[in-house]
Amino acid sequence: MGRVGNPVGAVLTALVVLSVGQALAQEYCVACSGPDALYRCVIDGAQPRGGQPLQMLCVTAMAKQGGHATCRVTRGTVFDCDAPVKRVPWAPVGAAPPSEPAPPPMAQPAAKPEPATGAGPGPAPAPAPEAPPQTMVDLAKQANEKAAEQMKKAGDSVKDATKKTWDCMFSLFTRC
Repeated sequence: MGRVGNPVGAVLTALVVLSVGQALAQEYCVACSGPDALYRCVIDGAQPRGGQPLQMLCVTAMAKQGGHATCRVTRGTVFDCDAPVKRVPWAPVGAAPPSEPAPPPMAQPAAKPEPATGAGPGPAPAPAPEAPPQTMVDLAKQANEKAAEQMKKAGDSVKDATKKTWDCMFSLFTRC
């Protein structure tokens, strides 16, 4: 008689194969506006513990590649996404994205000789504001400053909109 396989073992094997397949590539359906477009974003070589969430990697890459104002991952399954496939390489934390070449090194101007004062070298000059961060602390400071700027701008625009709304209502819609 023929031997019947273990159905539990077959199911477990299928799950392992599926989970390995998911680790190799991840797909999302991404809808963008300004200009409108729909993409099926495939992240090649996706692995856990990347530099950013995989959905954000797709959204960011599609917005940048297509010059879109906004992009978002759509609801539903990727199988419902009838759109052209766009591939995005996955990069681990700290790795530079392969699609963008590294900027060429800038030539440093020759240092002017300082008059000898006996005090030794002065404090190191602060890096230019547009220069890339040299340490993780610098990176955190820059991110915090940019977030604070954006929050202030958002707060100001909300205040302005609220004031205009109240002015309109209190004037019984004559100053709208």
